[in-house]
Amino acid sequence: MSIIQRGTNETATAADPAPPNSLPPAFGSISPEEAATVLRALPYGGIDDSTKAFRLPPAVQATVSPVIAAIRWGAVMFGMVFAAVDASNGELPVVQTLAVVLFVTTWRTLRPIRLASVRAPDRIFPYTDTVITSVAVGLSGSFQSPFIFSVLAVATVGAFGWGLPTGLVLLAVSMVGMWAGGQMFAEPGKALTDVEPQQAFILVASMVITVALSSFARSRLLDAERRRANLAGRLDMLAETNDLLHILNQVARTLPTSLDLREALLNARDQLRNAFDASVIALMILDDATGEWVPRIADGCSLSPSSTVETLPEPMQAAVDAERPILVHDLGTSVRGVSPQSASGIYTAISARDRTVGVLAVEHPDPNRYTDRDMRIMDGLSEVLALTVDNARSFRRLRTLGAEEERSRIARDLHDRLGQWLSYINFELERIITTDQAESPELNRLHSDVQTAIDELRETLRQLRSGVSEDTPLSAVAKELVERFNQRGGAVARFHVPNPDLRLPVPVENELLRVLQEALSNIDKHASANNVDVTWEVAGREGVLTISDDGRGFDPQRGVRDNAYGLVGMRERADVVGARLTVESTPGQGTTIKVHASNSLKESTL
Repeated sequence: MSIIQRGTNETATAADPAPPNSLPPAFGSISPEEAATVLRALPYGGIDDSTKAFRLPPAVQATVSPVIAAIRWGAVMFGMVFAAVDASNGELPVVQTLAVVLFVTTWRTLRPIRLASVRAPDRIFPYTDTVITSVAVGLSGSFQSPFIFSVLAVATVGAFGWGLPTGLVLLAVSMVGMWAGGQMFAEPGKALTDVEPQQAFILVASMVITVALSSFARSRLLDAERRRANLAGRLDMLAETNDLLHILNQVARTLPTSLDLREALLNARDQLRNAFDASVIALMILDDATGEWVPRIADGCSLSPSSTVETLPEPMQAAVDAERPILVHDLGTSVRGVSPQSASGIYTAISARDRTVGVLAVEHPDPNRYTDRDMRIMDGLSEVLALTVDNARSFRRLRTLGAEEERSRIARDLHDRLGQWLSYINFELERIITTDQAESPELNRLHSDVQTAIDELRETLRQLRSGVSEDTPLSAVAKELVERFNQRGGAVARFHVPNPDLRLPVPVENELLRVLQEALSNIDKHASANNVDVTWEVAGREGVLTISDDGRGFDPQRGVRDNAYGLVGMRERADVVGARLTVESTPGQGTTIKVHASNSLKESTL
């Protein structure tokens, strides 16, 4: 597994294989950096082999080789002009020096030295050129040789390519070479040319100054290139930051527009899918009452109805522990993500009010899909998402706890409007059927459908109007609800209340009643059960509501998808009053739902 963590002030990197679309360390004969240098210099005429490793401004880099060639040939031309007379008089040392200097200059024009190269052969070539040239110049008179500037040209090129120390060493080597050339190859009596000390000092000082100026020009040019590269990097970072701010601005304007938790989560899912091109999006929220993680978004995957930290996918565990985004390049090799089809992903903890409230995962089927840029986007999105989820949860709790009056108003409106119209239609159909001598199957079927609609409306009104109050405890309301469930036919429900005189606060029992209504509705529609047992037991400061059936059940390991609104709705209602909801189910053996509630509303849930 290769997991890359990013924080505000620290970076931990794992040794990952290079992405498939990345360049290898060497592409052909040049590295990617050298290739970029060549491309930058194209508008200025390009560069040759001598400067491809030299990190200079492109405009300067393209002119280095022509300038070096001009310096070399200028020195040769100067020597040829002043050596013309001696050469015409048959001075063999001058002719020999001219031949050597022409050869070296021509060779270095055709095969220039690779300046600033770190390869050993490239570092040796300036010294070999210096030895050959200086020995030849020593043969024709050393300091008084007309080709003395060829020695200076070699040292100047070396100082420009590798700095002042190299240039000074080349000057020292040239002095030794000229002395050796004069000693070994000159005619007797001409091994050394008498030079005034003052004249020799001036020549040596001039050569040192020239080499120093060449090195100074090199350092200034390199500094200019560093500033240019730094500025280019800052511009790239500003452009990327602008893109990130644009994305975060879009998300920040979209996510908080709704205080409905489900709508906010749907908006979050859409924004994450657009921002990351994700095939899998998973959001697990921490249940404060149980310490378990429950799914809120399960797009492209299946999640367990509840999980502990230990049973979360490994990358999500790492994100919770690190409290920062986690990048995984190679899912499926040594670590498994949320979906077995995913090959890469980003995972991050979601924090609100200085505590972790959830963990988010986005995954893609392609390896190495996400980069550091995506991690920075995820970091920004997680903060906006945390604020959105926290606000929606708080608003949902307040709205749910104050919804009883609205339920009563809706019940009155349904009774006064829809109920009266259905009753009128029912009476008219009965009158038509009784007065019409010819029997009409269509009218009888329509009359039966209207009767069914009236029964459904009555049951809906009962559920809307049924509620726990100071005078009517949950035990009484739940008993009536179970009796009406039995009247529908199908499954037989039994209600047990071990301690009917004990109860919890009205808001808590009201939410437990809605959980019971949703559970019985799910059993009636989906469970195909024969028997249902409902138990409401209060002991001390806690109460437990248990709903069990012997229906078809389901496999919790296969998980819960986004469309499992019944179970999600029950969890939301339990969360409103700080209750803990657990689900146990086995395929073919039924399902058991338990809700553990406290005798007082937790302050953290309000």
